[in-house]
Amino acid sequence: MKKELLLATALATTVGAAGVAEAASASYSGHTRVGVAATNPDSSNSDSYGGSQMSSLSFSVSETTDAGVKIATGFALADEGTDEVDSSGLTLTFTDGSSLQLIEAGSASGAHAVTVPGGGGEVGITNTSANNAAGGLDTGTGADAVGFDYATAADAFGIEGFSANVSASFNSDVTATSGAAGTVSIENSYAVGVTYVTTAGDSTVTVGTGYNQADHNSETATKDNAVFHVGGTVVTGDLTVGAGYMDGDWLADNEQMSGSYVAAGAKYVSGDITFNVGMTSGDAADESIGVSGTSVEDSVDVLGASVDYVIASGVTGTVGYRTQDVKEEGTDSQTHSGSSWYVGATVSF
Repeated sequence: MKKELLLATALATTVGAAGVAEAASASYSGHTRVGVAATNPDSSNSDSYGGSQMSSLSFSVSETTDAGVKIATGFALADEGTDEVDSSGLTLTFTDGSSLQLIEAGSASGAHAVTVPGGGGEVGITNTSANNAAGGLDTGTGADAVGFDYATAADAFGIEGFSANVSASFNSDVTATSGAAGTVSIENSYAVGVTYVTTAGDSTVTVGTGYNQADHNSETATKDNAVFHVGGTVVTGDLTVGAGYMDGDWLADNEQMSGSYVAAGAKYVSGDITFNVGMTSGDAADESIGVSGTSVEDSVDVLGASVDYVIASGVTGTVGYRTQDVKEEGTDSQTHSGSSWYVGATVSF
């Protein structure tokens, strides 16, 4: 449950202005997730156990002008065990319900990637960094921090259940690189995403899709980011089923990839118990910058399931299990393939 705070002293100190009598309202939320996780790689004959402890704490700050425009920002003091402070950008929400994100606005395409049900819990065997298989519907939707993302209000353009985003980012100061080992950075990006929600009988159907294009600073690369995704969910009573697909080209570090990702899953809620099951399959032909792609691919195939139980208000217990099959350049990687499980609880506030 979020708690209301007043940060007048901190904000007044930050701006260094004497006589500041008021400050924006703020709220905080977070969680602590603790449990036991185990992995059993195909290269091993036994489970490896370990404690899993992760916490997250974030703040949001907002205020509304006399004209009715809401101005919001925020920051995270901790994020799943890291010590970094992650600041968000600035969001303006207008009286008609539309909004404009500025600075670290992200991608309009990624904002419309549907959430496909899948197994939960802190499960999984750590993969090698050399494996560049696509890992989600939002793969390749990167953007520079200097940019914007405009989101329409609900029922945009007079179409009930329709919403859309358009975004762009700009980085003209990035230094050009060349050669197969040159690390790439995004220069400019452009994206669009749309979502449509409707009903069909007793079911609620949601369909989301998006496209993201980005240019990089490499003079050697033979491709840039050009990815699209499409997905949908159907909710009928306590049952949710969903699926999604992503495909395209993207760059990262000193490599360029062409690949795809597919996800499918289901969730069923019965009182305080939620059952989840899902599968994902990602692949990519990865090459050094400027090198033509081959048919040899990295791949990660996952099947997972979990059960969540609401123990008390803000406290949820989870039991999760996952199997994964990893191939590196088309060859089975037994060290990174195998099974894993998790038993733990999440305490949220």
